[in-house]
Amino acid sequence: MTSNNHSNDRSAQQDARAWAAFTGCSYQAALRQIQDPLAQGVLGKRISARQLIRTLHEHPVIGGMIGDPEDGFILGEGGFYSENGWSFDGKNDFIELALIADTLRMFSPLATGEKPEVGSYSLKHTVEAFLSETPASYVSNGRLIWAAAVLDLPLEESGHGGPNLLIGIPENEHDYLFKMSRRGQVRPKAHHYRPPGYEHLSSALDRCAAGEPAGERWTRPSPPAEEPAPFHDWLIAQAGRNEPIGDFAADYAEGIRTSAHRIARTADELVFLLTEIHHSPEAYDAAREAIGEWLGTMDPSPGIRTVQISSDHQEVQGYGAGSGNVERFEYLCPCGDGIIVEEHDNIPGFREHSHFIKCGKCRDEWRLIKGRPVYDWALEPVF
Repeated sequence: MTSNNHSNDRSAQQDARAWAAFTGCSYQAALRQIQDPLAQGVLGKRISARQLIRTLHEHPVIGGMIGDPEDGFILGEGGFYSENGWSFDGKNDFIELALIADTLRMFSPLATGEKPEVGSYSLKHTVEAFLSETPASYVSNGRLIWAAAVLDLPLEESGHGGPNLLIGIPENEHDYLFKMSRRGQVRPKAHHYRPPGYEHLSSALDRCAAGEPAGERWTRPSPPAEEPAPFHDWLIAQAGRNEPIGDFAADYAEGIRTSAHRIARTADELVFLLTEIHHSPEAYDAAREAIGEWLGTMDPSPGIRTVQISSDHQEVQGYGAGSGNVERFEYLCPCGDGIIVEEHDNIPGFREHSHFIKCGKCRDEWRLIKGRPVYDWALEPVF
C-alpha cells in the first residue's frame, strides 16, 4: 500500500467517524457511503464529510444554530430556516450530497459581479430530474443549498423570505439542464449554453449504472476564447426596431436565449440556420432584408456563401491538346429548395468556368455579385 493510499484510507476513516457521529448511523454504514464509487467525485475531489459538517456551523449565510443548539441548524431539509430538521436514513445521505455537489460542479462560474438568480427550489427539481437514476432521485431543498454552500457557490436570500435561496450558477445553463432533464420539455436544439461538465458527468453516471468505473476525473477547461460574431451582435442590436427586421431580430434573440437554435455569427450562417428551423415566409423576407442592410454597411459588399452539398470530379482525355478534368459543385440555395451550381471545364483549349442559381425563387430574390471569380462567387439580396 502506498503512502497516498494510506492517506486516502485514513481520510475516509476520519470522515466515516465524523459522519456516523453527526447522522447517528453506524461507523460501517458511514464508511460504506464514503467509499461508494458515486461519492468519489467525478467533476472534482471527493467532498469531505467533515467539511459538510463544518459548513453547517461556519458558513457565512447558512452556518450556525437557530438559537439554542437544541433548536437545530439554520438550514434543514426544507431549506433556509426550515421548520424541518435533518432526516438521515443512514444509507445514502452522503452519497446523495456527493452527487448533488457533482451536479452543481458542472456549471460555469458566475462572472465577476454577477448576482445569483436561480432559485434553490427550482434548481433542486432540476438536479433530482438529472439524477433520477441514482440514489439522489429525490433532492431536498435543504440538501441542494447545503451542497452549494460546501462548494462555495454564491448564496443570497431572495428578498421574499421563505426557505429558498438564490444559487450562484448561470441561469441560461440551468435552463439548458432543466430542458434536458425534465419530462415534457422540448430539448435544446443548440448547445451554446450547455454546462461545461454536462457530458462528462452524464457519461460517468451511465458507466456507474452499468457497473463500470466512472472513469477519469474531469478537469475544468479554460474558458473558450470569445469567437467574433459581428453579424450576430449587429442583429441582436436591431431587436428594438418597430418594423420587420426588429421583429425578426427579437425572435432570433429569444431563440438564442432558450437554446431553440444556434448562434449565427455571420450572415452566411443565418441563411443556413433558416434551412434548419421552421419559419414563416415573413420571417424569411425579414431575414433577407436584414442581411441586405448588414451587407450594405460594408464597401465592397462581401456577399454571402451557402453550404456545399455535393461535388463531382471527372478526368477527361481532352481533344488533342492534353487531358484535363471537369468539376461540378452544388450548394444549397438561400431558400433551401434549390441549388447553386458551379462548374469548371479544365480541359486545354476548352477551359470554361460558369455558375448559376437553379431556383426560381432565389433567382428573383438574390444575385451573384459581378466581378468575382467563379471559384469565389458570392450572393447578395435583390430589392
